[in-house]
Parts: sequence; structure tokens; C-alpha cells
Amino acid sequence: MKIVGFVPYWDGYVDNSSEQNKTITKVGGDYLINYSIKALNKVEDVDEVIIYTSSDTIEKYINGECKVVQRPKWLDSQQVHIEEIIKQFLAEHDADIVVLLHPNSPFLTPATIKECVTMVKNGTHDSCFTGHAYQKFAWFNGQPLNYSLDMVTPQLSELSPVTFEQSSLYVFSREMFDKFERRIGKKPFIKYINHFEGHGIETSDDLEIAELIVNSGLFKRT
Repeated sequence: MKIVGFVPYWDGYVDNSSEQNKTITKVGGDYLINYSIKALNKVEDVDEVIIYTSSDTIEKYINGECKVVQRPKWLDSQQVHIEEIIKQFLAEHDADIVVLLHPNSPFLTPATIKECVTMVKNGTHDSCFTGHAYQKFAWFNGQPLNYSLDMVTPQLSELSPVTFEQSSLYVFSREMFDKFERRIGKKPFIKYINHFEGHGIETSDDLEIAELIVNSGLFKRT
């Protein structure tokens, strides 16, 4: 069974507020993409780490063991879905389990990745993703999602939590993807993580918060 760490990268990963390429922005003195590479390399079940990219410049920013594999330029289109990128990757490579890690969450730990890999590797789940659980009053499409306006307002402790995908880490088997062509199957395991570990970088504000986390000592590079 071959388990591959899969990091999709393109030069269009930009900070939404400043149009800066966020993947090669430095956090705590290191380029953001290296956090993903180094975390994957610390998971002993991961046989290989692949950066799947059309970029011809990314290698100069990499500081960690990985293989850079060129992908077709057409996959860089804003209209291309992640499933198309995964499908192309699996057509070219012999991975049995894919550990998809988007390079935007520097604090995801090897322990979290390992647990997700184990859940898929041992066959108890066909896929896994990291998530956040919110036990708050939630609305969707103009209507309450986890409580009713026709009833007495419940205590927060009585609410059913609403789960959000953390949107960085997905682990799935080739067999599941070939069947459904998606990264989450019929029997997923949700790995709940806290908001420090799951902090994602999309804007310059997110970068500032990441630096505060590093400087506070809540996250230490090893």
C-alpha cells in the first residue's frame, strides 16, 4: 500500500487582500509551503511527499524532502475544481491513499495527519478530514439551522454542534475516489481540531495572527 502526501500548488494562491502569493509568504521565518512538507515528512506512514504544480519557481522556496511534479497548465484555471486536479494526479501516479494537504495551514500537526491516515489505512473509514465544531446559534439560507424560532430559545449547551470543514487536510483511498470522484466518501472520519491548530491563511490579517501564534510560543517548530 503506497501512501502519498499530496500538496497541490499553483502561483494563483494569493492573499485576497494584497494579491501576494500566500504560499511563499514567510511565517515564523519559513515559507508557508514548508510547514506542509515538513509535517507530512514526520508521518512515518507517508511514503512520499509530492508538490503537484505547474510552477517553475517553487523549488527555490522549498526547504524539506519532497518531489516536485509538473502538472498540466490547464489545471491552474480558476474554473478547475479540486476533483479534476486529484483525478489527473491519480492518472499519473500509483498512490493507494492520498494525504491531500493544502499549503495554507502551518500549524496542523503530524499527530493529526497520522491519525487521519490511520483511520483510512486500517479500513474503518474511506476518507477523513479535519473539522471545527461550533456549538452556537447557526443560520443558513435565512433560517435557523440548529434551533427553531417557534420554540423557547435553548441553552447553548443544548444545541447540536455545527461542523465546518477546516478545508486543509483530506485523506482518502484511491478506491473511494475512483468510485465517487470526490475527496470525502460515504464513511468519513472527522478529526476535530482546535482553532489554533486549524488556523488557515487566506488574508494579510490571517498572516498577522499566524505570526502572533508563533511569537506567543503556542506553536514551536521542531
